[in-house]
Amino acid sequence: MPPNRRSSFTLIELLVVLAIVAILSVVVIMTLNPSELLKQARDSNRLSDLSTLNTALAAYSADVNGGFMGTSSVVYVSIPDTTSTCSNLGLPTLPSGWAYNCVTTTSTKLSDGRGWIPVNFSNISFGSPLSSLPVDPTNTTSSNLYYTYISGGSYKLSATSLESQKYMAKTADDGGVASNSYEIGNNLTLGSTFFPAGWIKVPGNSTFGTSDFWVMKYEAKCADTNGNLLISPDTGSGYQTYAANTTPCTAANSRYVTSAAGGYPIANIAQSTAGTNNDAIEYCQSIGAHLITNNEWQTVAWNVQNVASNWSGGTVGSGNMGRGNSNNTHASLTSTDDNSTYDTGYTDFTHRRTHALSNSQTIWDLAGNAYEWTNDTITGTNQPYAAPAGFAWRQFNVITTWGTMIQKTAGPTNSSWNSTQGIGQIYSDGTVSNSTSYAFLRGGNWNYSSYAGVETLGLNYGPTLTNGSFGFRCAR
Repeated sequence: MPPNRRSSFTLIELLVVLAIVAILSVVVIMTLNPSELLKQARDSNRLSDLSTLNTALAAYSADVNGGFMGTSSVVYVSIPDTTSTCSNLGLPTLPSGWAYNCVTTTSTKLSDGRGWIPVNFSNISFGSPLSSLPVDPTNTTSSNLYYTYISGGSYKLSATSLESQKYMAKTADDGGVASNSYEIGNNLTLGSTFFPAGWIKVPGNSTFGTSDFWVMKYEAKCADTNGNLLISPDTGSGYQTYAANTTPCTAANSRYVTSAAGGYPIANIAQSTAGTNNDAIEYCQSIGAHLITNNEWQTVAWNVQNVASNWSGGTVGSGNMGRGNSNNTHASLTSTDDNSTYDTGYTDFTHRRTHALSNSQTIWDLAGNAYEWTNDTITGTNQPYAAPAGFAWRQFNVITTWGTMIQKTAGPTNSSWNSTQGIGQIYSDGTVSNSTSYAFLRGGNWNYSSYAGVETLGLNYGPTLTNGSFGFRCAR
């Protein structure tokens, strides 16, 4: 008789097979990146939805003579709400004269004029091309993923954001005015004065506990209700910053806060003055946003540090990063996306005012120009320092005591980098007896020279103090 043959695996063999399967599964998941694939699928739906709506609107416009296509100066939103003005959604504040329009959940997708787009497609002579109106696959305010429609003798459709790396570039080359939303229609300039024009999307970073968020592309500026970016009143003799203490940039003065290439950065403004309606925190809240937090600032700063084109040597860590308008006598008058050295008086890499993000978005004046408040405070005794304690400029790589902070929440991605790499420096105290609260100022200003940088952190001013070189930037 032949010997008995083994008909089963040993425990060790089974464990080896399971381990191999687990490794292969991880490799497949990492290669395919299911999160990115899901984002691509949703973005593909968005492009398809807006193309379908655009075709239907073009057919309606051509076929229905004098048909109602919506009210001018109204932003129709795909998110349903119980109020017709979308007041429960927390949408960004619109300029004076503009309003939102929402419909209820039961009406949202109706294509007979009662849906979120107020066009009765059934009036088309050859029949409605739409059985129902599409809405964004996510369709929430908190994600900033929804559709909008604007009419006014012409029309524009927008997906307020795209999610995937594959499709993100389409937001910049669609011909519209908002570099971070996808726009389609026969007049892409409609609604050019409000969010998300002038804002960029920032990839989140788990190091700082941040998900993807939006931030002003430019330092906060002031505009009037006609959309004119303001350069008066000036904070000082030729400072070229807007004096918020002289004429507050508020609705009461027919003005509003915006992010745009022109105008003067808003300055002479405190971080917080508790209810005056004229500080950086309240200004950001007035447009449905918030003052950028230190963790959000670090998310942006670390992102740009890891982009090779932001380094003079062409690879991350080689040469130095740009520190913008940091050797001048005043802040910027205007800025233009095709000239990253505009109004600095310099044309070298060090004084470039723009930084690229990993998603190909561009942010202006993260270093230099005006100092920027963030929404954080710290007492003097809890501040980072290198002995001896006491207020002084210090390189990040010499800090020995971080207080209640840690290196990653204050400094660069590489703990050895300092102002030689254009990162900036920290101004801090650390004195045990100092219980005074100080607000975070980041980036440095127009005459900070090598002290300016994307990581520059000033911790020597209280939240209620103002200065002609202190500005801010909002996020949401």
